[in-house]
Amino acid sequence: MELVNNPDLFKAIFNAAPNGIAVLKSLYNDKGQIEDFSILKFNSRLLEWINVSDYREKRLSEVFSKAVDNGILKNSIDTAVTGITADFEQCYEENNQIKWFRITIVKEDELLILNVEDITEKKQADSALNEALIAAEKQKRFYESIINTTPDLVYVFDLDYTFSYANKALLTMWGKSAEDSIGRGLRENGYEEWHALMHEREIDTVVAEKRSIRGTVSFPHAELGSRIYDYIFVPVLNEKGEVEAVAGTTRDITEIKQAEEKLQQSETRFRNMIEQSPIAMLLSRGEDVVVEIINKPMLEFMNKKGLEDAVGKKMLEALPELQDQPALETVINVQKTGIPFRGDEQPVDLIINGNLERRYFNFSYDYIQDDGDTGAVLHMAIDATEQVLARRKLEDSESRLKSMIEQTPAPTLVLKGDDLVIEQVNKHMLEMIGRGPEIIGRPLIEVLPELEGQYVWEQVQNVYNQGIPFDQSEVLVPHNRTGEIKDYYYNLAYRPLIEDGQITGMIQVAVDVTQQVLAREKMQESESRFRALVNASSDEVYRMDADWRIMYSLEGDDFSLDSQKPILNWLDKYAHPNDREKAIQLIAKSIKEKSIFELEHRIINENGSSGWIFSRVVPILDDQGTIIEWFGAASDITSEKELHEVIRESEEKFRQLADLVPQIIWTGNPDGFIDYYNRRWYEYTGFDESEYGDSSWVPRLHPDDVPFVTQTWYKSVENGTPYQLEFRLKNAYTGEYRWFLSKAVPIRDKEGTITKWFGTCTDIHEQKSITEKLEILVTDRTKELQRSNEDLQQFAHVASHDLKEPVRKIKTFVGRLEDHLQGQLDESSAKYIDRIHVAADRMFNMIDGVLAYSKINADSQKTTLVDLNETIKNIETDLEISLQKTNGKIYYHDLPVLEGASVLLYQLFYNLINNSIKFAKEGIPPEITISSTTVNQHDRKTAVITLEDNGIGFEHDQTRRIFETFTRLNSKDRYEGTGLGLSLCKKITERHGGNIMASGIPNEGAKFIITLPFEQKENDI
Repeated sequence: MELVNNPDLFKAIFNAAPNGIAVLKSLYNDKGQIEDFSILKFNSRLLEWINVSDYREKRLSEVFSKAVDNGILKNSIDTAVTGITADFEQCYEENNQIKWFRITIVKEDELLILNVEDITEKKQADSALNEALIAAEKQKRFYESIINTTPDLVYVFDLDYTFSYANKALLTMWGKSAEDSIGRGLRENGYEEWHALMHEREIDTVVAEKRSIRGTVSFPHAELGSRIYDYIFVPVLNEKGEVEAVAGTTRDITEIKQAEEKLQQSETRFRNMIEQSPIAMLLSRGEDVVVEIINKPMLEFMNKKGLEDAVGKKMLEALPELQDQPALETVINVQKTGIPFRGDEQPVDLIINGNLERRYFNFSYDYIQDDGDTGAVLHMAIDATEQVLARRKLEDSESRLKSMIEQTPAPTLVLKGDDLVIEQVNKHMLEMIGRGPEIIGRPLIEVLPELEGQYVWEQVQNVYNQGIPFDQSEVLVPHNRTGEIKDYYYNLAYRPLIEDGQITGMIQVAVDVTQQVLAREKMQESESRFRALVNASSDEVYRMDADWRIMYSLEGDDFSLDSQKPILNWLDKYAHPNDREKAIQLIAKSIKEKSIFELEHRIINENGSSGWIFSRVVPILDDQGTIIEWFGAASDITSEKELHEVIRESEEKFRQLADLVPQIIWTGNPDGFIDYYNRRWYEYTGFDESEYGDSSWVPRLHPDDVPFVTQTWYKSVENGTPYQLEFRLKNAYTGEYRWFLSKAVPIRDKEGTITKWFGTCTDIHEQKSITEKLEILVTDRTKELQRSNEDLQQFAHVASHDLKEPVRKIKTFVGRLEDHLQGQLDESSAKYIDRIHVAADRMFNMIDGVLAYSKINADSQKTTLVDLNETIKNIETDLEISLQKTNGKIYYHDLPVLEGASVLLYQLFYNLINNSIKFAKEGIPPEITISSTTVNQHDRKTAVITLEDNGIGFEHDQTRRIFETFTRLNSKDRYEGTGLGLSLCKKITERHGGNIMASGIPNEGAKFIITLPFEQKENDI
């Protein structure tokens, strides 16, 4: 409870946590049942999320307005009653964005610790991964749909001539199923011996020369009889550039061959065939590629309207964009050599609708010899653009998925098959499990056999066998990373991979949270462990005013002239010139962010010499979050700085200097055996200088510190991590146990191997005492501020009640006196009594105004949607008598509906309208016009509301004074009022995140401009 009641120390510890943390205390109803919780502490992270500064001692359901609906209150009560830790997730919508949080509730004695972790990014990453997997599956389906619906034959050979893939068209031609064909050779699938030998030689050539081979062959079809096919074999290269397979496509060109024969038989039939063919075709002659015949599909490809746009023209005249393109050069080459050309997915840039677009075609160029000296070239084209783009899209999708897994910051691996073989793993997963890429292709249970029988392995099998996704945080997984089995904790997410409706594998994402879990467990061990994390070592303790201009030294005599007097210009006086600019920048940053100041810097001592210190300064805030002052501690690290330099120069100089410094210096072997102490150690402990190892230091420890110190030291030795700990050592001569801060760092060689441990022990006994004094001082000051605030609030209520009572009596007795002397009062006496009534009424109004003004910031109001049209309508009804008496009118329409406190907004406009009626010109009915516009201010939608009247107005130089408390611009005898109405209006607009301005012209009227945001940032204002 001491830690909880110390706000400053509690903040320093809690503010280091990356998660939001709250400390709650149970509240009971009259039946002794827990109904709610009182909030004791929030850390800074949680305050950033909820943006509520005044939360202490308030109910959980009040600060977290949705605590009842979202289960926080129920789970908190269950944990408080049963002691069972609650762990669940909740999502909220904020600014049209979904935010996810993991909430953990732990009971600690009579308190509850509520831990809130922002897991939005993890949820988004999971969602993005699922979307990527779905997209990849979709692309794969597209690819298979294209391959299996094309009439072309598509297949893949292994290097031993067996088929590893055959599409649906090829299987149909064979009249066989995939099970009967895949894995079998050419002969087993019905190829004749000559045919099989030809293709085997061609496969050998593709493998040896790494180039494609194209040819034409005739063989029987299962249903259509003898057919002629055009085929191409291409090498499939792996990442090393080696041929790992040969892919092929075969197209039935029987009809084309037959068409060519018919062309030779008859020119007419030839032309008709071209013009009527559904395949885009044209006939060109000569090396100028003059178009003789062209059909409609080809005209469409060329984006031409009629035959006159192409027939009789050179190709470059019809399509000038073909200049220097490979397609035209290929046609010319066929014309010259007579060698036909077959090309699939050939790129051609064409002008379509005025724009140059890249299209892809399957081209066939055949040389046709006629009776003349020159032949012609028959062009045939099939638009393959959509097929190419679809395939590339699929390839890009697969590539992006693989790249995403490789580059994702979360450790990820992909398992495939019943044996759950590792198909893909990113570097983060390899680093996390301490393995290399050699594990790819091996079953996961073979790589990590220790998982057998564990809970996590059961979940892996459930995901693969049942397709049930698995998500769980902080799962304990004992396994081998570094040569021995250790306990690790992970946040795990497993998803099944589904292909053709079947589960073929799974994706695993694991985030190592071992350090977070161990840190949380360690923090929960005891309050003393919390204190052990605070670095309180210092030689000087001091205070600073809020803007760092004046230093007040509390204890210490290393750097200050007078510990009792304030120190001005301390930075110029004590900071080394080379470090002043850096210190000034860091001071400005700490003041702006209200953050802890930490810096190692040089100082100028009283004797003119320079030294090194480590300064740490903590801001002290009041209940409103304003910096009151700063508390700081400075440790003299000059000796350590000098010592490090001397160590680098020589071992001998190190030993000489080590005997001169006031700290205890020691070194140790890589296994933790202490092999050296400086003279200060022996002066303090009284040990013989020949004693080393554990027996040289353990006996001097306080018995209560021995287990923890030895365990921490050897854990640092085992892990090779720096060591820092506070413990008590016994003085051999006084028998006193004093507090020391011990630090040690490993010294490594060029290969990173630890060769030595270097350590120091610094006497911090006085600083420990100073820290306790500071804690008491800060606690006392905080209590004084709280008590002062409560007294002021109580005074406002008591004063309002006590001040009203004598005024009531004045009113009562004046009334009785008036009744008693009825008919006996002369004109002057009656006038005096009326003046007493007026003064008493004014006093009542003044007291109510002061109370309302003092409470305007104390009472929070719930925000709702407020229709200002309804608000003005209600005010018009309440002021009906005043309006009838003065013949006043209120004009308004289309006022906005916005978020705010309805009671306060009513009071705002009531005061303004009432003022306009009250300050009307004599004999002229008041007219009040209210209008509004909408603007954007600071990225917020804001209403600008204008209220104008035709009253007495005011001078321009009175504009700034009009909103001050108790300010009256007119005689109180002529115009009633307390002088608080407009100051209340100003406070109400400011509480809503807006403002109010006024302008006026004497005897013409006043204008008030109110700006109010449409949406409030908080539910309570």
